[in-house]
Amino acid sequence: MKRLLSLILAGLMATTVLLTASCNVSLNSGDNNPSGAGSGKGDDWDLSRFKDIRLDEGTEVHIMSRAFHRHADELTVDVEDGKEPTDFILASVYKRQRQVEDILGVKIVNHKVNDWDEHGASDLIRSIVASDDNTYDIYAASYYSTSLLAAEGLFYDLYDIENLDTSRGYWSNYYIEKSQIGKKLYTITGDIATSALRFLFVTFFNKTLIADYHIEDPYAMVSGGTWTYDKMYSIIKDIYKDENGNGEQDAEDFYGLGLNNYLGVDAYTSAFNIPVMTINSDKQAEICINYEKYANVVERLYKLFWQTTGVLNGQDPQGIADLFAARRFVFSQSWLYNCESYAMRDMKDDYGIIPYPKYDENQADYYSFGHDQITVFAMPVSATRTAAAGAVLEVMCAASRDTTIDQYYELALKGRFARDSESTIMLDLIRKNFLLDTGWIYCESTNLMSRMLRTLIEGKTKSFAQYYAKYQSKFEESVRKLNEKFEKLE
Repeated sequence: MKRLLSLILAGLMATTVLLTASCNVSLNSGDNNPSGAGSGKGDDWDLSRFKDIRLDEGTEVHIMSRAFHRHADELTVDVEDGKEPTDFILASVYKRQRQVEDILGVKIVNHKVNDWDEHGASDLIRSIVASDDNTYDIYAASYYSTSLLAAEGLFYDLYDIENLDTSRGYWSNYYIEKSQIGKKLYTITGDIATSALRFLFVTFFNKTLIADYHIEDPYAMVSGGTWTYDKMYSIIKDIYKDENGNGEQDAEDFYGLGLNNYLGVDAYTSAFNIPVMTINSDKQAEICINYEKYANVVERLYKLFWQTTGVLNGQDPQGIADLFAARRFVFSQSWLYNCESYAMRDMKDDYGIIPYPKYDENQADYYSFGHDQITVFAMPVSATRTAAAGAVLEVMCAASRDTTIDQYYELALKGRFARDSESTIMLDLIRKNFLLDTGWIYCESTNLMSRMLRTLIEGKTKSFAQYYAKYQSKFEESVRKLNEKFEKLE
């Protein structure tokens, strides 16, 4: 069986050896920032340049967004009698909305729907467009679900929308590069979306426990380029105490590392730079997998998750935050959103923040994963107030740097949640080195190909070659059909 799998893997490597080189990403300074490129024309953030936009008096712009608790206050905040919220993050969202309304002379009406769905109201927007209902001008949901709708022809080409300039520095040109199939652009994100920061994945460490176990300074390891998978594994593999004395490994014991076996696995696809899909020079999606490296990552993570005494997995992200705050782990891995939990905010021990480890010391840099809940924006083809909607998106995104981004990233993450100056440096590194795989954007459209790593680890199997050989034809067919769908929209 081992020989058979080796032969399968060799065959897979031979069939696409030319594709893998174009898929491994070399990052450049800031251009891959998930919440806007961070640099642009000198007047990009000058709101006075929007004063000449002329809209009909009394115009209302209607947004459909998510009511799910992690996203409900991302775009607008519900207030009583116009009173500004006391929480400074929510106050910045409210301030941004008022700025946009005052500059454009419009009223923003945000319809928050589906409080049970973290990705958005896909079926609802489908029915709205099918019935030619012009209630909604802007659709805001996760890139995971919205990309599927884009391929169905539900959205306008954003390049044709009046008052919307996608080349500005507050829009993420990196997301455009990774998502655009064909000549038209149907979804966009940028500084307007704080979810692009909240759902970046990081490694937390308990500074007191680091000292107790005489572990090398994690910040020094990152700075020296030695914070690798092997280094992390050597540190955490034997750290374990049966705290409750029941002779079983459970959530009441003490571990070197805590993470979960689905989202925590996903983050390694970016951390180790093993994308599955890219957009080629012809603006077509294509599969590009480094099969040998992918198989090696599966082997490593199988060992980490299922054969390592010092690891607890299977908890949800909030459970990981709670257990980390309760001193159950030396290290934990999850999204930055955990910093907002009461458990970590009230944590008595100081903690530090560093990236996920590198694949090895030959890897050029530390790469960050952003969860597929990151918000993107589109305009349904049933909308009739497109010029006003374009203006609202443009001004809201331009205003975000000095309101929501400043308050959340600079004051909340760096000022309130980070416990030391080193963590703030790490946050800049993590944000700068966001690595987005096109496969994650079109995961739902391509037979969940980007989830292979999670599927294998959750299934407690390390037979990557056998798994891929089984589904290869389906993956290839799904990518071909995806390209055809966008081609028909041309």
